[in-house]
Amino acid sequence: MKKIYLGSTGVDSGQLFISDPCYIKMDKPNDTITYDDMCVSVDRPSKQLINKFGAEVGVVVPTTIGDGVYPVYGQYNSKGQLKKLVIEI
Repeated sequence: MKKIYLGSTGVDSGQLFISDPCYIKMDKPNDTITYDDMCVSVDRPSKQLINKFGAEVGVVVPTTIGDGVYPVYGQYNSKGQLKKLVIEI
């Protein structure tokens, strides 16, 4: 698979949040559920984010060295389809 640099992401909280942008309310704070309410502990060093309807809407993972800027790569198959994201933390 071909690996291509896509960009980088900054981290100031020592953790990385992966989700679909449509799940982030931009117009006003979500007053029905908090970040802590959404986090469900799992048996690995990450947290599954669950919305008020029980849908899995994202994952939060700690970074290994804390705050910083982390490169993001895409791995593409021979047809040019994105098959994997790689974030080097």
